[in-house]
Amino acid sequence: MIAQVANAAGGALGDLINLVPTPGKLTIIPVSELEPVPIPSGPPYIAMFNPENWQVQHNLEYTPKGKTGADGEESSFDKINASTLSFDLLVDGTGASGEKREVLADILHMKTVLLFNGILHKPNNLLVIWGTQLFKGILTSMTVKHSLFRPDGTPLRATVTLNFTEQKTAQGIILGMNIASADLTHRRLVKSNDRLDLICSSIYGDSRHYLNVARANQLTTFRKLPVGTELVYPPIEK
Repeated sequence: MIAQVANAAGGALGDLINLVPTPGKLTIIPVSELEPVPIPSGPPYIAMFNPENWQVQHNLEYTPKGKTGADGEESSFDKINASTLSFDLLVDGTGASGEKREVLADILHMKTVLLFNGILHKPNNLLVIWGTQLFKGILTSMTVKHSLFRPDGTPLRATVTLNFTEQKTAQGIILGMNIASADLTHRRLVKSNDRLDLICSSIYGDSRHYLNVARANQLTTFRKLPVGTELVYPPIEK
């Protein structure tokens, strides 16, 4: 099954790369949906220069097994959170490189592609493609730093720092082995204001399993959980 998904993902990558109008240039494509087949929902943004950095951060979450605050306490793996991507883009209006863009107009186009979509009433889903690199996500922050100006104050050069958060698709979850699956046993320490129904919803995809979890942990109540207690969330038949 995983091999079949991997092959499909590889084929999809080739198809997506074919959407890039300028091969070799970093391209950001807005899409209406990320799966099953990404469909462009507007014109792409093509970077003037490829970034000098491409930073992907993978975020893993652990739950301490011992008493909170204890030195060297053992932790158990909980889940893999969404990855993040960040890089800088340079926009130059001086023509020194042989290519020239109007900085304000280019940044306006970038905002149109990356920021809020008035029709969808939410930020655009985005495909960030650079060579064989592919990232599916949404923009979380955009910082524009102007560094050179005309005498009238119009910017001639800008560095734009972009940060994205991954949006996982079904294929991506399978390829990631989905080790946060409801088919595996989970252990979590109860934190202040934790609610059993919400935790069950995140693990099993259904808050109604809170009664089964309460029974498995021999809880006499599920409304006020004892903070600091480790609860077990076993596999539950659907």
